[in-house]
Amino acid sequence: MHKAYDTILQSEVSAELASQNSGFEPYRYECSNCGEEVFVAAPYSTRMVAHFRHRSGNNDVECENYLGQYGTISTDSSSRRNNRERAEFYYNNSTKTFSLALRFSENEIQSYEQQSVDFELRTKDSDMPFRVLKINSMNFSPDVPTLIPLNNFSVSYYLSNTLNGASRKYDFLKRGSTPTFFKLSGNDNDFKAKLVRSTVLYTKTQYFVSLHSQYSVPQGVRLPEGIEVGQTFHFNTMNRKFLGYVLSITDKTPSIDCLLKSWGYQLEASETLTLLWPPSYLLDDASIIASDYAYIFSSFELQAHGNINMHSEEIMKFSQGISKVKVKPKTKIFKKNAEIVIDKVAPTVDRYNVITPYKNFASTFTVPDDGTYYLFNHSGVSPLTNGQVVFLTPNSSIVRYEFNFPVGYIYPCLQKELAGEELLEDILAHYKRMEAFDSTRFSTLVLTKTTSKYIEKCKITGSINPVVMQFVEEGRI
Repeated sequence: MHKAYDTILQSEVSAELASQNSGFEPYRYECSNCGEEVFVAAPYSTRMVAHFRHRSGNNDVECENYLGQYGTISTDSSSRRNNRERAEFYYNNSTKTFSLALRFSENEIQSYEQQSVDFELRTKDSDMPFRVLKINSMNFSPDVPTLIPLNNFSVSYYLSNTLNGASRKYDFLKRGSTPTFFKLSGNDNDFKAKLVRSTVLYTKTQYFVSLHSQYSVPQGVRLPEGIEVGQTFHFNTMNRKFLGYVLSITDKTPSIDCLLKSWGYQLEASETLTLLWPPSYLLDDASIIASDYAYIFSSFELQAHGNINMHSEEIMKFSQGISKVKVKPKTKIFKKNAEIVIDKVAPTVDRYNVITPYKNFASTFTVPDDGTYYLFNHSGVSPLTNGQVVFLTPNSSIVRYEFNFPVGYIYPCLQKELAGEELLEDILAHYKRMEAFDSTRFSTLVLTKTTSKYIEKCKITGSINPVVMQFVEEGRI
């Protein structure tokens, strides 16, 4: 089939783009027709195109031939056909416990609540559930993970609900002395870490690694160069003893590859993903902003329906890995180790009083003791001290601040603009140069009484002030 539902991006994706973005995590894709799990087949084949295929045991022809509506891919989580839970495992360092995180959509919660459906958690498929939780709006919020503490130890858990009774196995911890990797998020002490469900680890990525034992404290593992260990600690939970590491792998070397292979993992180079703007805060693993758009830096190209649950027209790409994306509810970008969820909230507006700054004019100003004053002029900005006398020159001003808010402006007194006979006398007093008088230049001009008298004098003397002549020609006198 051409496309499937991506439980990580929470939208439909094409098989071609899924293969390009290394989307091979277990349980990630579901059939858009029937809702069962599918995987990317022939991702690197030269004989056939990449496509989604059901796990063995499903030969539904309608599913295999399903293409959906041509040319359209839904980015709405309601396009999901499967009504089963979406589950992840977490480690919480502040409580030193493991949890199962369940997520349901709004439609799923409403449907389950109407039918009074219970969620059930087991350590074995044939056992009685050790945890039962009603699926309703009191216990779950739409598309937000609800954490269920794990008190009963198991290397795998079986999840089901009372509506269909079918259980689904989720692998959790590695057996024996094999460590289990969790991808770390948060600060150094109160971090959370999500179980790495795939077999791929990435360089320059922080991981929490756990080993468990029933009776004795697990022994540490000798790690080769290229693996940096930040913390090592012991803790008890689920009636087991655990050894925990916080580490990152800086280099890809043969010794590291050999060690990880013995644990069932492989190492690849990491990707980088950063929210540049606007500022955000973290809530339920989502970066919350109050803007319609976000600026992203990524070391990889953003591909609509491949590594971001957006349409192509909602992504504007700039140079050097910077992109502008439109933010919708639960906008998600995911490739390899790089993952971010961006959500938008309406900006909160607090009640406030509007302060209208006053304006005064003065030739000199003595700084009073009722605020903070700054002088703005051609030299820049200068702070003023109490009692300081300032002579205001043209194009200068003083601004008064209270609590870093401008509340007043002081400007220099406006100079009187000269006109008519006063302007003529001012020009003659300050500009003494004279030149030969040419009466033809004034023959077509309409002269005022003041300029007519001056021109008559110029005819007698045979000379004229060139500045006055310019002002007369421009009609300014």
